[in-house]
This record gives sequence, structure tokens and C-alpha cells, in this order.
Amino acid sequence: MFDDLTGAQKELLAHIEFMGRFYGLVSRLDLTSRFDVSDTTATRMFRIYNELAPDNIIYRPTLKRYEWQESARPIIPVSTSKCVSTLVDGFGDSYANIEGQPIAVKNSLFNVDLDVLSAVTRAIKRKQVIRINYLSKTSPEGSERDIVPHSIADSGLRWHARAFDRKSGEFRDFVINRINSVFPLVKQNVPTSQMALSDEDWNDFVELELQPHPKLGQSKLMIEFEYRMLDGLLKIKVRKALAGYLLDTWNVDTSVKASLQGNHIMLHLRNSHSLNFHNKKLAPSD
Repeated sequence: MFDDLTGAQKELLAHIEFMGRFYGLVSRLDLTSRFDVSDTTATRMFRIYNELAPDNIIYRPTLKRYEWQESARPIIPVSTSKCVSTLVDGFGDSYANIEGQPIAVKNSLFNVDLDVLSAVTRAIKRKQVIRINYLSKTSPEGSERDIVPHSIADSGLRWHARAFDRKSGEFRDFVINRINSVFPLVKQNVPTSQMALSDEDWNDFVELELQPHPKLGQSKLMIEFEYRMLDGLLKIKVRKALAGYLLDTWNVDTSVKASLQGNHIMLHLRNSHSLNFHNKKLAPSD
């Protein structure tokens, strides 16, 4: 039945389930105010949701709302990052729509420059060369680069543009907030060798085998539970171009003998001896 619904109907059902699951209560007003639909449409969507998941929400006349049941089983797959983003910033695909006090907060030093980000993403969609002025440790006031961006990545600390750098002749990462100007070079040709399909580190994956750090002793069971490990191991497949960032963000000890010390180091890369990729040096090691 769910597959036979329109895209708009699926969005309405997803909103019913999100509100119920994360806020405990959901009403017709939540649909009519969010999606500008009629009371009749909202009532019909609640009826459809109850047909799909009869025991998830129950109408409480005293509250004039539907109440999420503790025994409920969600029926609509959702992205964890999307859920967290909504809890922080409210609903709205392209603008913040926060009502009342948010129940989740962001804790970050980094706010991406949306003007620069949008200029880069337009170039990605148009398969276009852009000329940027880029600040770096060697050029703190900026230097001119012609790049061909193909993807945007969140390293965990910063937003990067993955791009072919015509100055160095290789694919590199450019921190969005180190770009202080963008100019599209609309008439320049982009050969296949400078496109995403030719970026080996982007297209190749490595499997990281993360284990509780051997120094933790009895605390290892806590770490296994926290990271939802199976048999004491968390296996993650990640693009080679991004692996170093992930290991650095989570303070993963990549030394072969797990020799690093420090209360901030909870994880060890068990298969470090067999892995080699370009930005592995970003991760903690001896």
C-alpha cells in the first residue's frame, strides 16, 4: 500500500511518524500548518497511517492528539543525520523553521559560508571549472587556483570540496571556508581525467576495523556497547579520500602496537598494519 502512494502522501506520513516518534504527540494541525493541506486531507492521512501501522499511534480525545505508543515499530526508514538536523534546526528543507525551544543543539566552531558553498555546488552540477582564491598555510593571504569540483564532504570538523586541482595536477580537498572568492570559467573544457570517475581515492574504499583501545581494560565493554560493536569490532567501509578525516575526528590510534596514551583515545585501528592511504597521516599515530 505504501508504495502506491504519491510522493506528497509519503511526506505527510513521514511527518506523522517523525512527530509521534520524537515528540510523543501528533495532530492534524501538525500537518495542516506544516504542509498547508486541508483538515480533510490530514484526517485521511492519519487513517492511512493507522491502516499501515495500527498500533503505533492512538488518538487521545482529552489531548485532541494522537499519542505514540512505547511498543510502536516505525515503518518509514529515515536518515539519522536528517533526524538530528531536524531536531536542531526544525522542519524545512531549505530554511530553518523552528517553533518553540529545540530539544537538540549543535556544538561546533564551524559555520560554512553558504555563498561560497552554493557557488561550488553549482559548478559541480554544471561540471564546470571555477577559479578560486584559496587561503592556506603556505599562502595565508590566498593564491589563485583553477579547480574542477565534483563532490562536497563533511570531514566531521570542516566542509571540503573534493576537486581536481589544475595547479598540482591531482585531486585534492579544499576547505570551503578557506575559499574567499569564486569565479566560474564557463567556456573551459573539462576532460574525463579531471572528473569524479578518475578520482581513485574517492572511488576506492577501505574497510576500517575499529576496536576498543587495548589500554582500556574493563572499560572495553562500555566502548563496545557505545559504538554498537559486534564481537568487539566495528567495521566501517569509507572512501580512501575521507578515511584519514574520520580517524582523526574520533581520535583513533592508528599505531600498529596501539602505543598511544591519553584519556581522549578510546579506539584503535586493528588492521592498521594492512592499510595504506594518502591521508592516513592525519590520524593519531606514533
